Amino acid sequence: MKTMVKIFIDHEHLLKVINALTEFGITGFYLYEYRGMSPKAWKNFVLTEDPERTIDTIRNQSEPGVLVNTVVGTDRCDKLIQHLEQALKGIRFTIIGHQVRSIRVRGD
Repeated sequence: MKTMVKIFIDHEHLLKVINALTEFGITGFYLYEYRGMSPKAWKNFVLTEDPERTIDTIRNQSEPGVLVNTVVGTDRCDKLIQHLEQALKGIRFTIIGHQVRSIRVRGD
């Protein structure tokens, strides 16, 4: 069985994640840039039903981040998470692991 490991990290700490993955022997990953808000920041907002104002508020108040994704064997998942936690000690991050039921790759 395989596990998808997702690491949410602030922009400035992306290289620490990539280095930690490489040290662990992982060379295949992909990432998404996003803008997000922490629950502490979000809970104080009361948004109107004006879509433009809501989008402007999120644009102005959110922070840039990166979501790094990789797939590992389920037997290696806990060790990878421990390795990442050690490498990212003192840094804000979120790690999510979930089982992958199927992987299909279509090449050229």
